[in-house]
Parts: sequence; C-alpha cells; structure tokens
Amino acid sequence: MIKSRRKARQAALQALYWTASVGDPVQQTAQTMCIRARLSASTSNFAITLAQTAWEHREELDASIEPVLENWSLDRVSRIDRIVLWMALAEMRYFEDIPYKVSIDEAIELAKQFSEANASNFINGILDTLSKMNAEQPNG
Repeated sequence: MIKSRRKARQAALQALYWTASVGDPVQQTAQTMCIRARLSASTSNFAITLAQTAWEHREELDASIEPVLENWSLDRVSRIDRIVLWMALAEMRYFEDIPYKVSIDEAIELAKQFSEANASNFINGILDTLSKMNAEQPNG
C-alpha cells in the first residue's frame, strides 16, 4: 500500500476530473481512484476528503479565482487547471495542517504532470496572488 500525499492528490485530481466530466458522485469516484492507486487507508482518507472538499466548495473557489485572472475569464481556464486550482485552494482554506507553500508546490507538480507545458507558471501565479491575499486577511 502506498503512503504518499502526492499520490493522494493525483487520485483526488483524477476523481474530480471524472466527476466534472461525467457527473458521478465525487466520494465514490475518489474511493475508486484510491483503490486503483493502491493507497493506504490514511492516504485514501486524505484523497477522498480533499476531493470532497474541493468539489463542495468549487463555486466559492471559482469566485476567488476569477478576480485574479488577468486578461482571462474563468470559462477559458482548462478543466484540469481549474481542478488543480480548486484542490490547492481547498487545502489552503480548509486543511490547516498544510502550509500554503506545500499546497502551491504540489499544485505546480500536478500541473506539470497532467496539464500543458506553461500551466505550472499560470497556476503558480494565481495561487501566489491568492496566498498573499489570504495572508493579509485577519485569520489568514
């Protein structure tokens, strides 16, 4: 069994992409992806929780992303990049044990692996801007 948050994030990304594409329930899809990835129970729990949290808060996360897109609209962001952004922002907002820098670094790695060549720079820019904005908030 694999214990790796990076593998968990990959499983969560795949589950969210599937759910966004087909409409299957996110929890069920995340469980399936965790089984396929042979994740340990604790790593699977992280992946499933991350996928569910990102999915449940996607509209709120989109509302945070859209204002920082420069010369770009949310509907032009690829599905995979949008999901990577959801996941990183969900970690930054709802997983207090994960430092922002880790969430951003992991999102960049996911973008490098699953998206287009320049997607990692795009994701880094958006998340860096949002992390600075969150740091300025009273509880950020």
